[in-house]
Amino acid sequence: MYDFYFGERSEIQLDEEKFLISIKRMLPKWMNSIPDSEFLALHRLLNQEAKSRLMIVETGVGASTILFAYHAMKSSGKLFSWDTNAEKASQIRTVCVETISNYLSKDINAHWCFVNSMSTSEFSGLIVLGELGVNVDFFFHDSEHTLDTIVSEIREIAPRMNDGSIICLDDANYNFIKSSLLEFCKSNCKFSFGY
Repeated sequence: MYDFYFGERSEIQLDEEKFLISIKRMLPKWMNSIPDSEFLALHRLLNQEAKSRLMIVETGVGASTILFAYHAMKSSGKLFSWDTNAEKASQIRTVCVETISNYLSKDINAHWCFVNSMSTSEFSGLIVLGELGVNVDFFFHDSEHTLDTIVSEIREIAPRMNDGSIICLDDANYNFIKSSLLEFCKSNCKFSFGY
């Protein structure tokens, strides 16, 4: 499906953004709903983290998953993804196998754990990270875009965040979300905020 030539390994290393955007742009629209600018901004944030064994968590699978899987594999870390659309996750896994797994010579299954569940489930949601003893370096919310879901996810993920970790939200359509969500986070989370 994606067995295309992306250049020699040395060429890809010189321009990771071109490589990743090339993969993203081949996705059908139903799997590729974030703009290139957001995709690259997330890539640059993760590059700033540049440490080994990045622990990344996302809610909502899509083009961003390719990016997060790439950084998890590159750093010998782990990506945990929650989504209720297993078909979408399966297609994304295939894309990852045929692109970044080939490039990095690593098994996607050793670095990506997909959970076919709502992130807020009391049995199989983000709560399982505590049971697994996972501390998170980077969290990306892109599941149900309602304040209740966002607050539930942040409430669950906040105690599992490492010092200096990053939380990103894909919720640009709310007019006043920044102020109400920021106030919630300031009173319930132990980390600093940038926006």
